Amino acid sequence: MMRVLIRRRIHEAKWLLLACSVANIWFCWVRVWIVSRVDTTRFKQILDLLPDDWQKFLTVDFAWMITYPGRVSLAYEELVVVGCISIWAIARGSDCVSGELGRGTMEMLLAQPVSRFAAITTQAMVTIIGTAVVAGSAWVGNWLGILTTSAKQEVTASWQLPIPLPLVGSEIPIPFAEPKTEYIPMTELLDASLFLPATVNLFAFGLMIAGFSAMMSAWDRYRWRTIGIVVGVYFLQSMAKLAGMAIEEISWLSYLTAFTAYEPELAVRVADLTPEFAWSFAITTADGSWQAHGPMTYHCILGGLGLFFYAFAIWIFTRRDLPAPL
Repeated sequence: MMRVLIRRRIHEAKWLLLACSVANIWFCWVRVWIVSRVDTTRFKQILDLLPDDWQKFLTVDFAWMITYPGRVSLAYEELVVVGCISIWAIARGSDCVSGELGRGTMEMLLAQPVSRFAAITTQAMVTIIGTAVVAGSAWVGNWLGILTTSAKQEVTASWQLPIPLPLVGSEIPIPFAEPKTEYIPMTELLDASLFLPATVNLFAFGLMIAGFSAMMSAWDRYRWRTIGIVVGVYFLQSMAKLAGMAIEEISWLSYLTAFTAYEPELAVRVADLTPEFAWSFAITTADGSWQAHGPMTYHCILGGLGLFFYAFAIWIFTRRDLPAPL
C-alpha cells in the first residue's frame, strides 16, 4: 500500500517538480553565460560605483564578489532560484493534510487500510526528495553553463622587453592600443564542485519551508489559510533578516529569523578560498582558534528545523480529530 501511496504522491507533484527544475536549470545556465560576457575588470568598475553602505547586505566582501565564483554564486540569492524552491516547498507541504481535507479526499484515503502515519510520511518523503531535485537542478544549470560557455576577457596590448627591468617587469602596457578580446573556457576558470555547498544550503532552506508548511497544514482544515499563514511568516522572516542587516541598532533581529542561516554565497566563498573548511562546522585559524561558523552549521540549522517541523506535523496529524466532510 505504501508503494501505491508514493506513486500517487509522485503523480500529483510531477508537473510542479518538472517546472521548478527546468526553470532552475535554465536560469542558472543563462546566469553563467551572462557572467562570462562581463569581463572581471568591467564588473569591478560597476561595483566601485556602488555606495559603501551596500556592503552590509552581503556576508562576503566586494573584492571576492568580482571573481567568477562570487558572481555565479549570487544566482542562489536570485528570485527565480529562491522562488522555485519556495513554491515547491509551500505547495507540497501545505497539501499534505489541509489540501486533502479541502478536496475531500482525506476521508476516502483513510477509509482504506492506510494509517495516518503512512498518509503523511509518504507525502513528506516525496516532498523532501523533490526538494533535493529542485535544489540539485540549480547546480546542474551551473555545471552546464561552465561546460558550454567561454569567458570574454580584454587583454591590454603590451611591449615585450628583451631584458626584465626593475619595478617594471618584462612587459610595458601600450595605453593607446586597442585591447584584445580573448575567450577562455569557463572550465579553466571555475570548478562546478565549488557550488555543491551552496546547493546543500538551498536544499536545507527548502526543507525548512516544506516542514513548516506541513506543520501548519497538519492542524488546519483549509489549504488557502495554510498557504496564507506560511507566506505571511515567510515575509516577516525575510523582513527581519533584511532589517537586521540594514540597521545596526536592530541587528539583533537577524538572530530571530532562520533565514539568517541561508548564506549560499558564503558557502561558495569558503569552498573557493579555504576548501578544507567547505564541509566543516567551524572555521578556525592556524593555531586552532575559532574564527567563524562553517557552512555545515548553517546547513544543519535549516535542515534540523525542517525535520523538527515534519516530526511535529506527524505528531499533530496522528492525534487530531479530523473534521467531518462538508
